Amino acid sequence: MRTLGWWTGIFVTILGAAGFAVAVSSKHRSEALWPVWATLAVGLCIAAGLVAAHGLRSWHDLSREQPLPWRTTVLPTAAMGIGVLLVLAAGELFAEHPGSGWRGDVLVVLALTGGSFAGAAMFGVRTAAATRAVPSGEDIVGFEADILQLIALRRLLQRLSSGLGSLVALSTLALGAGVLLSKNLPRELVVTFGAGGSALVGLFYAPAAAAIRGRGERLANLIFAITKPDDVAELIDQIERRSKLEQLMGLDRTLLGDLQSAIPILGPLIAAAAIFLPK
Repeated sequence: MRTLGWWTGIFVTILGAAGFAVAVSSKHRSEALWPVWATLAVGLCIAAGLVAAHGLRSWHDLSREQPLPWRTTVLPTAAMGIGVLLVLAAGELFAEHPGSGWRGDVLVVLALTGGSFAGAAMFGVRTAAATRAVPSGEDIVGFEADILQLIALRRLLQRLSSGLGSLVALSTLALGAGVLLSKNLPRELVVTFGAGGSALVGLFYAPAAAAIRGRGERLANLIFAITKPDDVAELIDQIERRSKLEQLMGLDRTLLGDLQSAIPILGPLIAAAAIFLPK
């Protein structure tokens, strides 16, 4: 744990210093709005460092319980990161003034660097939920351990996705301040960027949430297949107990509901981004 604490300091220091360097290199330092943009830029990079440290810690905790193959965790994360880099490169290539928005691109890359650790950990959650064998027969102790682990995985997934969501919020607000600062970028870009970032978080979240849901449904089916109700009263009681168990494991929510609760910044993000649109 002490090693992971050192990593937190390293991530925050390096990414925060990089964000500060990007901020002070701006040619708009004499303008009144520059301190706002600079604060958001540095705050974004510091948050990226904290999210990276949390992702690394989560990966460490998951890997102690079972192996996490790179092909199901690191490779999908790298593929999404490469996709983001290609989008940034295409945006600069087809821009009216290529290269003029490099500071924003660097901030996105820094945020992506920090978020990739959390993204890989989210794929690790998917692997942990999908690969562990479901108890069979009447192994009540096995069922209890699996239910507790499933609840823990869901909570971890929500914390990781909330961390990624905070990066989306900060980067979108930083972009909005940058748009007002530069005065030569379309304001609609803010909402488009925020929607794209939220969709990226959803791509990390959905596979893990689906794996957790699938395993939870199998557990519920096995648990309530052990005993058969003898009359209507017992049937109703069993249905109520199953409903409570499904609520405890989060099976009563749809994927959209999961995303809304796990990425709480979506509503404020849209409201804040709308400030930058033309009146």
